[in-house]
Amino acid sequence: MQDLDGKVAVVTGAGSGIGEGIARAAAGAGMKVVVADIDLEKAQAVAADLGDNAMAYKVDVSSLVSVEALRDATLERFGGVHLLCNNAGVWIGAMMHDADIKDWQYLINVNLYGVIHGVKAFLPLLVAQGEGHIVNTASMGGLISGPPEGLYTTTKFAVVGLSEALVMEVADKGVGVSVLCPGLVNTNLITQSFAVRPEELNSGIDHQQVAPDVANGISPLSVGEQVMDAVREGSFYVITHDDYRDIIAMRHDGILAALDAHAQRYGSTSGKVV
Repeated sequence: MQDLDGKVAVVTGAGSGIGEGIARAAAGAGMKVVVADIDLEKAQAVAADLGDNAMAYKVDVSSLVSVEALRDATLERFGGVHLLCNNAGVWIGAMMHDADIKDWQYLINVNLYGVIHGVKAFLPLLVAQGEGHIVNTASMGGLISGPPEGLYTTTKFAVVGLSEALVMEVADKGVGVSVLCPGLVNTNLITQSFAVRPEELNSGIDHQQVAPDVANGISPLSVGEQVMDAVREGSFYVITHDDYRDIIAMRHDGILAALDAHAQRYGSTSGKVV
């Protein structure tokens, strides 16, 4: 989708952080923008700054009904949608051995079901019109993992897998897909994750784990501009940092080594019916 001018973008989690950066970059590319966030005041502030071609909308991405209402409000205001950025996300640092099930549920509801609900609500529209693009925000934690982010990376690995399947599914339907895997970005992700956590999913546990040093991350607008480049170019993986290359290579080398060890021990299964 090379020509973005006048097209409509919907960005969840756009009241701050990466979502705000994407919304601002989309507006800078001439797009009409729906600034969607669970914090309506933050969304309104961003939309007001972007001008008449932006609207704010309160959405809870953990609810399919709420995301469907976002879709309908977008169609009512702008008459269409071309770019969906399933960006809303939250973070908890916890070791799996003492994490409460509510910690798991909170992250899965927002980070994974938020993407699922976006795809469910918007994808049929994009397929029907034969044009559009979906950007799913995962994380560098969707490609590599480790404590104390096991819960978080579980959800982000799932987003990467969903996106990899989706891009193949819609390859012949005129719909592009990208998965955003940022490293450290200077956002309020940590504090906002606590502020918007539903009381019924508050475990009350202080896991006392060190949070990522987001203050020293790159700017959200920089990430947003990279996302716009990916949409124009039809790029799938959007990687904001190259300093994780060796760690990612080690992971994939380990997988390849296991495949080679299997072939050496049990013989190649290539071409065999299991």
